[in-house]
Amino acid sequence: METLRVWIVLNIALSLIAVILLLNFLEVELPSVGSARYFLNPEPPRCMVNWQSEFTEWDDLDKCCLEARKQLQCTKEQRFIEGKEVNWHCQTGSGKVLTYWLNTKAYLYCQQQPVWG
Repeated sequence: METLRVWIVLNIALSLIAVILLLNFLEVELPSVGSARYFLNPEPPRCMVNWQSEFTEWDDLDKCCLEARKQLQCTKEQRFIEGKEVNWHCQTGSGKVLTYWLNTKAYLYCQQQPVWG
């Protein structure tokens, strides 16, 4: 009885390995968990730039990602700016500095870019 269970577990494990190897051989690319979270999020990506309490929405998400990445830190901080939700705050220092506010979809997009590392 015990050997039958061992053979069943072994067959299932080998079958899973065979499926994974077959997918690899056929060069099937499965999305990562981060990509799936990005596509399942219904809200549009949003980037806002703050200079001395004046917020401006920035439509060029690639450049926003580059500039946000140049900052020393990005912290999760939920806020509503001009009626729009943002969840990530990227800045270098405090005082008279530019800060970047991104929503979760924009932040996940930025993390997938080569500049984010």
